[in-house]
Amino acid sequence: MDVLCGAPVPNRILRDGILTSPRVAKLNWAEETFYRRLHSVVDDFGRYYADHGLVRAACYPRLLNKVSDSDIEKWLTACVTAALVRVYPAEDGERYLMVLDFKQQVRATKSKFPQPPDICAADATQSLAIEHLDVSVSVSVSEGDKPAAQAAFVLPDWIPGDVWAAYLETRKAKKAKSTVYALELVVKTLEQIRDAGHEPIEALKKSIKAGWTDVYAPKPEKGGFTSAGAVSTVPGKQERDPELTRLDIERKRAVPMPAAIREQMAKLKQGAPT
Repeated sequence: MDVLCGAPVPNRILRDGILTSPRVAKLNWAEETFYRRLHSVVDDFGRYYADHGLVRAACYPRLLNKVSDSDIEKWLTACVTAALVRVYPAEDGERYLMVLDFKQQVRATKSKFPQPPDICAADATQSLAIEHLDVSVSVSVSEGDKPAAQAAFVLPDWIPGDVWAAYLETRKAKKAKSTVYALELVVKTLEQIRDAGHEPIEALKKSIKAGWTDVYAPKPEKGGFTSAGAVSTVPGKQERDPELTRLDIERKRAVPMPAAIREQMAKLKQGAPT
């Protein structure tokens, strides 16, 4: 066991199965490096804190100026999506992570971190509730490194993870099922909003603020610009000149001019003799 920054760091064995794993193959280089570093941080049961700052400090102690908390969030989300890591809440209010199919030598009799609420070591199959994405997949832990039975949802890079997580909380509060197909439809709608020249993330934030389970393109405002800056084709109501309104009122109040005087004035304008 090595020592890092005064704390013992367990020795881990990365087996050659990681090279042919279809789940690991879903990760990019940075995500895979993060996944490998996690093995050196988690305890004998594959568990550790899910707090981004703590994970960042533990996995990248000499790269704190190059790796941010948002990087950790993005990479951890990718590992969860690939069914390599699970993130779960505990009764103490903290969130923890667990490397799935860890298969390392267990030296301790008990984990330092709480176990997932639904874990059962006697079960041959474990149901994985991917809390961060609110998507359920099923992975067999007794048959080695097989891919998830259900295709996992992959969040596009252009959607911020924190905004997406807040949107999923909104859907959860409204008891809307966040299946893979439902979330893919939401992303498709956001792509259509983006292709129409609007800001998709603002549409997503508006749904969060309003408590909507779906996302919508901004409506054009009358006689001006939409919230996305595009010119509206809907004509606005044109207000009447207030001076014309005043003259109309004065004409209605004026005493009618006698017909003889009107005729005389008309002849004067035409230059005719009186």
